[in-house]
Amino acid sequence: MRTKIVLSLLFVFASLIEAQTYPLHGKVIHQDDESPLLGVNVILDQLKVGTQTNISGEFEFKNVPAGDYTLKVSYIGHKTVIKSVHVPIEEVLTIKLNEGTVDLHEIVVTGNPLSSDPKDISQSMVTIANLELQTRAASNIGQILNSQPGISMRSNGIAAARPVIRGFSNNRILILENGLRTGDLSNSSDDHSVSSDGSSPEKIEVLRGPASLLYGSNAMGGVINIITEAIPNYVSNKLNGEIGLGYSSTNRELLGSTDIHYGKNNFGFHLNYFNRKSDEYSDGYGTNVFNSDQRTHGYQLGASFIPTFGIVGVSYSDYANKYGIPSLRETAANPDEEGPIIIDMQKKDMRILLESTKLNSFINGFSFKGGYQDYKHKEIARTTGEVGTAFALKSISGDLSFKHYIIDSLFQGVFGFWGMQQKYSVNGEEAFTPNADYLSLAGYLFEQVKFDNLNLQFGARFETNKIEIPEAEISETLFQANNKIFNSFSGSIGAVYKITESTSLFANLANAYRSPTIEELSSYAVHGATGTFDIGDRNLHNENNIGFDLGLRVRMPYHSVEFSSYINFVDSYIYRKPTAMFYDAGNKVDKFNSVSGLPVFQYSQGDALLYGFEVKAIYEEDNFYSTVVVMDYVRGKEKNTNNNLPQMPPFRFSIEQKYTADDFWTGVNWKLAAAQKNIADNETTTKGYGLIDAYAGIKFLVGKFVSTATLKIENILDQPYKEHLSSIKDFAYMPGRNIRLSYKFLF
Repeated sequence: MRTKIVLSLLFVFASLIEAQTYPLHGKVIHQDDESPLLGVNVILDQLKVGTQTNISGEFEFKNVPAGDYTLKVSYIGHKTVIKSVHVPIEEVLTIKLNEGTVDLHEIVVTGNPLSSDPKDISQSMVTIANLELQTRAASNIGQILNSQPGISMRSNGIAAARPVIRGFSNNRILILENGLRTGDLSNSSDDHSVSSDGSSPEKIEVLRGPASLLYGSNAMGGVINIITEAIPNYVSNKLNGEIGLGYSSTNRELLGSTDIHYGKNNFGFHLNYFNRKSDEYSDGYGTNVFNSDQRTHGYQLGASFIPTFGIVGVSYSDYANKYGIPSLRETAANPDEEGPIIIDMQKKDMRILLESTKLNSFINGFSFKGGYQDYKHKEIARTTGEVGTAFALKSISGDLSFKHYIIDSLFQGVFGFWGMQQKYSVNGEEAFTPNADYLSLAGYLFEQVKFDNLNLQFGARFETNKIEIPEAEISETLFQANNKIFNSFSGSIGAVYKITESTSLFANLANAYRSPTIEELSSYAVHGATGTFDIGDRNLHNENNIGFDLGLRVRMPYHSVEFSSYINFVDSYIYRKPTAMFYDAGNKVDKFNSVSGLPVFQYSQGDALLYGFEVKAIYEEDNFYSTVVVMDYVRGKEKNTNNNLPQMPPFRFSIEQKYTADDFWTGVNWKLAAAQKNIADNETTTKGYGLIDAYAGIKFLVGKFVSTATLKIENILDQPYKEHLSSIKDFAYMPGRNIRLSYKFLF
């Protein structure tokens, strides 16, 4: 009996020794004056737990098992610090942070699922996070990204704005949210907005160039990944978050938002809510642009279980956006004209994440992302309240990927499988396409081989896209049922050659495909929101793009430069081409005529050539002052005729001077856009313009909590101007002077 008791005590004692844990104490201070920093985010990477520093700059993790760990320390306006620590550690850990805009510890996942440093990626990247995301705050993703190198904005007022990358837009740009497609219709028409609010991102990553390898046929021009914390990826050891308020003068916009994190044991929880309301915006002449108001609100709920071996998480979000499509005020009182249109949009989104990086075999990790989106919007006549067209899109998608390595980090990669099913419907008297069912399946791989000075990346993807189109009568014309299958095989090879520790050359050759959409295949009606008559072509086939990138990347502690040039040879390029015809439903003799009515646009196909370059350079004079220069140019032509492609952005240049201190930041940005005279037939030229923006922000204490306040003045000189990619440039100017105020209370 005594022997059993002794053995039991020894077992318990041994278990206690094995499970013994230690506290990890630390303090975060300023590099120069060693003052404590409050509200710094500190994440213990291996355990996926996070905390924030208190008013004395101190942080603590309790019950940390013995071992080696990585701390990620980040703070607004400061360079991120990655520090290795061994537990147990006897002394209090001291971490010093420095102000700055060049962050050498930035990690990206878009375009490279191995979570690489940007210097190891063979394609051109743009990342917006931290202070830059705060100073560029706007109501949508298109406005936030506009003026980044190679990224323009297709707009239809303020609400409906979508990014354009290197001249590619709509279905050639893939917008993701946390790695999965957004499941909306923003890629199908200029009047459809992106179903993601500008107040929710934690980070935005943009991969420019052909990226179909990992994400599919709609990523020919690039990928935009909106990264949110809908599913928490770490456990917060206390309740924290922020409450935000905002105001914009040009459209009298009011914004309220809140973002909350909480953790308990291995469980993390997240809540985000926003509500935005704005009136018609005012242009540089002081004129309100009719029917450009907006009402939008939404929320995200997420929870995750994070044991040591991975993460299991779910999220649910609800998004609603009701906005007007700008039009001439005269149409409101003229029953013979297509009246002003309001779009009433709603989307419900459910997601699941299963992930582990602790598999001790050839396959050392896996990730499954699954999502369901129920999207719908109605196009409503503002004057009568009648619904002209009602759209619906239900999407279910899943992506299962496996990480592997052969010789440590020398040879590693990812292979996976992806699938998506969509049911698209359009109803109403003004329905301009039939319904359609989509089914897409794909298998892909991405491999990376690293040598001393050379990093090679290559991969392949096979994808099949099936679209089923039922019989339908559109504009008094009967169209037969039709099923189409588009198969594609994509491949790419890229290289990064390190010239020195800070300088490298990168190149990428990729073959990408894109399948035509239901709008391109089967449109044949008036599209009320755009005020056009659109005609599709069921004989369209896959676009095939062979793209080549070549660039130079310099990343030093206080300087950063990335230059990239590119050329894209696109066979069977699909574009919505303006014709010289008009459509007049009231003309009983000739509805299609060359005199009056709605302009007719027709989807056409031909070989195209797009080429250009982009530059972004950051120079820090010291820890406080920095200068950012951005420049880009793109040209698009039809290869056979040498005619210009429509909707190509002009040459642009900007220079921004910043001052960033611990509790204060300010900057002035001068942006220039050249006149665009390289236009397609029946397209309108636009004049060049120059704009000046300025901003200033402060960080201060409210009791024991941090607050930030930012003032930004856009278009200081109240310049009347038109952007070439604006869908309403024929009758409306872009916004005039805008005073944007924002306040955040962090707790």
